[in-house]
Amino acid sequence: MSFWHSNSPNAPISTENPVAYADRLRIRQPGDAGFALGAHVDGGSVERWEPNGYGLGCVYNTIFEGKWEEFDPWESSSRLPVESDLYNGAGACSMFRMYQGWLSMSETGPGEGTLLVNPLFKLATSYFLLRPFFSPKNTNVEASGYLDEGNWQLEPVQSPVLQGASLGCTQELSTALHPHLDLARTMVHMPKVQPGDYVAWHCDTIHAVDKIHAGKGDSSVLYIPACPSTEANARYLARQREAFLSGTPGPDFPGGIGESKHVGRSGREDVEKAGGDEAMRAMGLKPW
Repeated sequence: MSFWHSNSPNAPISTENPVAYADRLRIRQPGDAGFALGAHVDGGSVERWEPNGYGLGCVYNTIFEGKWEEFDPWESSSRLPVESDLYNGAGACSMFRMYQGWLSMSETGPGEGTLLVNPLFKLATSYFLLRPFFSPKNTNVEASGYLDEGNWQLEPVQSPVLQGASLGCTQELSTALHPHLDLARTMVHMPKVQPGDYVAWHCDTIHAVDKIHAGKGDSSVLYIPACPSTEANARYLARQREAFLSGTPGPDFPGGIGESKHVGRSGREDVEKAGGDEAMRAMGLKPW
């Protein structure tokens, strides 16, 4: 998280005091084609264009002003007031994650049910945010020069269409809606990972998973994002702490009894034994 910086010296944020977000466990067996997430960006979708969403922090203003080269994806203070879940999306994350990430629990290589990312995230973010304002003059996608600059124009009359964005969902990207991204070539695999390897990607990064797990062993990971200390994250952490102590699912997830009736489930003492004071603070079980 030290890659990030704040333009405001008094912004209520600390990257030196990370907080824990209880996310998911993923296990993909060989041949699995059911868990096939296409190219997408988490953290909302239409909210990126909404004045009461990401507009609250003016996160993408330089892009919308046509000065995309000045967009700084590593500036943190502008993201603190953001509302990224205006429509109660299923499984949406309520914390500010500087990075999404996972901890590998198996040996997994490219094509074996693993992660793909688009590493040009500043360029890709600028493109998909400006995409709704432009349209092709010649709509024949097979025509020579379809992607050429001269074939695209600023829409004379703007429409409410936001390609790949739906209320309560993540931002989806596709070749049909975002042809210039050339996703078939620009989405790249993680290299082979071993148990204990940690993979992290910036919260604006387009990512996906292999459509088919073509490996011979399981592809298993624990989702562990990197979350700074902020006021909003602290409020969520307090709610998550109560869920952890009672053995119920985290606040962002469907309700139910969870593990509340399980004998021997993890508790406060297990966190302290595993990680000491740092782990206790990250879970909201001890004060900073």
